[in-house]
Amino acid sequence: MSRQPENRKPATSVDVARLAGVSRATVSHVLNGQTEKFNADTVERVRSAAAELGYVRSTAGRALAMGRSDLVVVVVPYTTFIRLQDVIEVLSSDIAELGFSMVVHFSMSRTKEETPNRLLHLIETLRPAGVVDLGGVSRRELDLIEKTGCAVLPRKLHFDVNHWIGILQARHLHSRGYTELVYAFLSDVRDDPYGRSRSAAVTEFCEAEGLTAPIHVHVPIEPEGAEEALKTVLEQRGRPVGIACFNDEVAVAVVFAAKRLGLSVPGDVAVIGAEGAEIGQAVSPRVTTVKGDVPAAVRHIRYLLAQTFGGPAPSDGIPPQEDAYSILPGETT
Repeated sequence: MSRQPENRKPATSVDVARLAGVSRATVSHVLNGQTEKFNADTVERVRSAAAELGYVRSTAGRALAMGRSDLVVVVVPYTTFIRLQDVIEVLSSDIAELGFSMVVHFSMSRTKEETPNRLLHLIETLRPAGVVDLGGVSRRELDLIEKTGCAVLPRKLHFDVNHWIGILQARHLHSRGYTELVYAFLSDVRDDPYGRSRSAAVTEFCEAEGLTAPIHVHVPIEPEGAEEALKTVLEQRGRPVGIACFNDEVAVAVVFAAKRLGLSVPGDVAVIGAEGAEIGQAVSPRVTTVKGDVPAAVRHIRYLLAQTFGGPAPSDGIPPQEDAYSILPGETT
């Protein structure tokens, strides 16, 4: 049981050294796992003293001793993402199983002339074992981080998840007979790197199929704004029209705007969302969406972490990432 009363300051390495009868340097070496220079009795005394005092090692101190900390920084872009919490929970569990702790860093909007100083300062201060980039690290930031010797994963983007989501949306709408396609962004002050990749995929699909290039609209999640956005679509493309939406919240807004305008869904307006949000399945008509299996979608990151830092990798390897995504049929297409 710890000797430390509740009203006392946290124990320091000096306190541990005094109780164990050794130098502060010895405490630092032993608690950082550098025990080869010391006999078993010394190692045991230091560890017992630390446990008795409730001593917690400084992350900064460990980083100085080992050249890196036990932290992994996950960089998230300045965007909306319904499944973000699910992704963070899975990654946190995976990172913990490999013996590390996770720090989440949210990038700022690229439209605000952000410099890389924020993220780079975090890297230099925490000295993390690695960085997991979920699309929030700019090219300039990547170059600067790599110069510090910190590993950035994935090192190379072999598969663009958001591009694949856009392809699935466009392919599904076209398979339902819609030849006039639209991409609907969420109207939001945040940057939207995921949406840009998805909309580019819809444009690419239309070009490959010989269809007219899709128009892009921004849809606010409120009735009047969603109606105005849909009116703009109808004025430019008429009907029937197929609308690929950034996420299921946008899809719900478009569907109800169509209903208020007296349009049939999916007859006049077909709508497909993304990310498989519960709200899209709780309304009528149920939203057709692209749903992802989150653990399967981020399994490649777990595999790369294990390869880089050692530890158990997924026993079944890395299945193709596109297999993690599928169309969840609803009543809007």
